[in-house]
Amino acid sequence: MIDRLIRSRVHWFLFVGFALFAIACTSAPTATPRPTSTPVPTAAPTPPATTAATNTPVPPPATQAPVIAPAAVIGSGIEGGDPDFNAAALIWQGYWLSRNHFGPFVMASGMGIPFMPPKEMMQGAMKMVAQNPNDPLQIPSNMMPLQAVFASGSTDLVNDPRDFGPLDLEAFRLDPSTFDKTVGVRAQAQTMLKLTQWAHNFASAHFGTPEDDFGSLQRFIGVMVSMLSQMQGQYAMKNLLNMDDGLYHDSDGNLDYTGNWVMLHTLSDVSLLTRDGGKYMNPDSQPMFEGAANGLFKALEARDPQSPQEAAAAIRALVYRAWTAQDSDVGDAAMAKARSIAEGQLIGFDSDDVVEQAAAIVGLVAIGDATKDGKYLDAADEVFTSLTADFDPVHGIFKSKNVYNVDDVAWIVGSLNFMLQRGNTGSKNAASDTLLAFYEATISLGGMQLSAPPGKNGVMAGGFEKNLPGVVYYHPANSPPPPMVMKLPVPAEEITWDGDSWSVTSDRLVTAGAMHLANELNWLGPHLGSIPFPPLGVATP
Repeated sequence: MIDRLIRSRVHWFLFVGFALFAIACTSAPTATPRPTSTPVPTAAPTPPATTAATNTPVPPPATQAPVIAPAAVIGSGIEGGDPDFNAAALIWQGYWLSRNHFGPFVMASGMGIPFMPPKEMMQGAMKMVAQNPNDPLQIPSNMMPLQAVFASGSTDLVNDPRDFGPLDLEAFRLDPSTFDKTVGVRAQAQTMLKLTQWAHNFASAHFGTPEDDFGSLQRFIGVMVSMLSQMQGQYAMKNLLNMDDGLYHDSDGNLDYTGNWVMLHTLSDVSLLTRDGGKYMNPDSQPMFEGAANGLFKALEARDPQSPQEAAAAIRALVYRAWTAQDSDVGDAAMAKARSIAEGQLIGFDSDDVVEQAAAIVGLVAIGDATKDGKYLDAADEVFTSLTADFDPVHGIFKSKNVYNVDDVAWIVGSLNFMLQRGNTGSKNAASDTLLAFYEATISLGGMQLSAPPGKNGVMAGGFEKNLPGVVYYHPANSPPPPMVMKLPVPAEEITWDGDSWSVTSDRLVTAGAMHLANELNWLGPHLGSIPFPPLGVATP
């Protein structure tokens, strides 16, 4: 079934291109309710819908900046920190960095296998989301959308962006001679998940309807990233799926089980995203992704994770499958497997490794929130106590660890965010303080963020952006806009603390870790529509 659908006309309908980085976003995250969950209706095949939910109040035009409430914490308190970088600034900055980690990468860098959409399809997508002449769309030139992403590459730009117009994506190309051209399952899956979760964000009624005079860009991006995730999923099914074991293998033959769990998560999300009745419905491809998710679940069902990181990725994927599965038996089996992993590997977990501790916290909070069983959150508290006992609040890092790769930072940020959002009440203040300090120390002062969105000082800044403080875009210490450092706005592979100062010990772009961090930053709350915590017990949309 999968092969038949892949080879159908759907292949040419799935992707039409988008302009994530070239035009600055005109809105920022605000607390909005989740979309109302309803049973899945039956509908005739139609193009992806882009109309807004009818029962959700339409916000004011995105040219009006929402008011940021004063944060309880003024600055992180770490040595060398910016007193203006508080909890509110962290949430906003996470939003912008998440977008800009994947936008220039998947649309402009060239670091992968490209797919060039027909012009007429791009024009059709524009018509679907923009029908008000007061809010026109401009499509950038020289886009290079990627249907598969390479493992790593140099972050050095081959061109100076100042030599190009703001809508020319040729400005953000990377050097192909530096690429590791392996297509890894984990990198592909994390990138797909990044796309689907941002599609949920842009489906929010916060961005209006096609008839409104605001939000057309965001609605367009939503359609495009949804379609691109489907194209990348098709590539994975055709080129990475091993029909003998039902698992996805890297292009070099390596079998990465953690990557397969992330792929289960993202296949489930693509299936949800394309379901009949939604904004991105695609009745032609949705059965393919639902079948692919069920097939991968069956292939993984007997697997016992071999690390806390794999266990956490597995639990998040299984909880999502339990929520999205259209077959209730599959959903029940997925939840049973998630419980089994938590009981067998994370309850009573003991390790001195802070990254392993962080991953265990993610898994325990995820299953605790899904089941509403307090024993899992109590177990997360125990691991969290060990984690914070090792924390140095003066420098914002852990005493036992001086070298941090991007995946390490992603797990730690994710664990602190999960504790803050869904952990036991007694741990939330400590989680908030630690998250603020660790984020500022590593991503900002440590130099992990190599460059940042242009913000209000960039040539692409819109009127709305110019009204926001610079700290919500980048840290003033050492995260300048791309033209200043000739780097793509992505995180470095590795940073090192020598006891006195930070250094970037590898500035290479490692896709799996970078997209993992982009996802964790997107899930910092409040968020527009992404789904870090599936509302189990409620019917899927």
